[in-house]
Amino acid sequence: MAVRCPSCGSDYDVTLFAFGRFITCRCGRVVTFRHVQTGDTGNPAVTEEERKIREIAGMSDRIASLIVASECPMIDIEIEKQKLKEKIEEHFPEKTCLYDLIYVPRFKRLTEQFRG
Repeated sequence: MAVRCPSCGSDYDVTLFAFGRFITCRCGRVVTFRHVQTGDTGNPAVTEEERKIREIAGMSDRIASLIVASECPMIDIEIEKQKLKEKIEEHFPEKTCLYDLIYVPRFKRLTEQFRG
């Protein structure tokens, strides 16, 4: 998912925005993204699945942040990517192919955009 700058139209990966955070666009405008939580928090089954999803999302956000806003060596980022893949396999074994469909292109795009 992309967040578009309202001034210049530049697109940014939503993983760059931790909840309540912002980035400064290349044009100088501050771009924000707000997360609104919905769902049934009273249902234990939903709560457990939601916890797993949030854990994976948090790991993904951390990797995106390492790529974009740190000088962390790429080998360490690759290790974090492998940990994310293993966590997806642990929590959602029937959906492991989604790692290759969602996260691989996202991390590749961020690496090309911010690491050259």
